[in-house]
Amino acid sequence: MLYVLIIVMSGVVATLAMDGNPWWGLVGMGVLFLSGWSYFLPVRYTMDEEGVRKKSAFGLEEKKWHQVKRIVPDRYGVLLSPFPQPTRLAKFRGLSVQFSGNGEEVLEYIRAHAAGN
Repeated sequence: MLYVLIIVMSGVVATLAMDGNPWWGLVGMGVLFLSGWSYFLPVRYTMDEEGVRKKSAFGLEEKKWHQVKRIVPDRYGVLLSPFPQPTRLAKFRGLSVQFSGNGEEVLEYIRAHAAGN
């Protein structure tokens, strides 16, 4: 709810800052919505013996287990990186899996299947 309030308030501020032109408020709200689309639109993860698939409104992302060279967990999820060493490209080339209350199970499954890499 807080994120929605921030988006709406940002739209109002952008409209007022641009001499009352609502176009800029709508553009600002659209950009903020798209930057946080994963909070609003459904994302479905599928894990099996071959790899991980992430299906969303923007398409399908897939990472095979043999492509995963590094696992980077944080408190919200895990990044499956195709690079063995830390690099800034990992966020763009890797696949981010978000937890939904089952973080330990997901992380255990990923570690078991990506362990051979």
